[in-house]
Amino acid sequence: MNTDAGKARTGTPGRQRMYVIVLPLARLALGAAALCGVAAAGFGGYWMAVGPDGVARLFEGTPIAEPAQATLDMPELLVNLRPDTPSRFMKIGVTLALAPKDRGRVEQAMPHLVNAQQEFLRNIDQHDLRGSAGLLRLRGELRRRFNLILGPDTVSDVLLRSLLTQ
Repeated sequence: MNTDAGKARTGTPGRQRMYVIVLPLARLALGAAALCGVAAAGFGGYWMAVGPDGVARLFEGTPIAEPAQATLDMPELLVNLRPDTPSRFMKIGVTLALAPKDRGRVEQAMPHLVNAQQEFLRNIDQHDLRGSAGLLRLRGELRRRFNLILGPDTVSDVLLRSLLTQ
């Protein structure tokens, strides 16, 4: 038996495994270093163009504006779903996100909003509510219907407080 040939075979896979691990890590490190170099060059060029005062103005006094929104809770509804579904009832609680200036107008239109919500919910079934995509479609459709009644972009978001099907 030739023992040198056995040693040569066992030595090669170890080196190949090392290359499989080391080479991608080296490429990743070089890419990160190149990205940092480009970012540093860009910042340095900006610094040279506007000077230290321009860079200070870039970072000073930038207030983070919170969107001014008010929330309005709608009454919880218990509705019958379509008769051919396994679930027969749905209890839902909805909160509307809107601008504070529109709050009074939305409160006055609340009976119309409740009516539109009931009409829509009575025509859906349990399969329409499956998964996060179903809940997203439900929220989007309610928002669309409320904005048809109130005017465009009055209701910025519809939040689900509770949803129960039985």
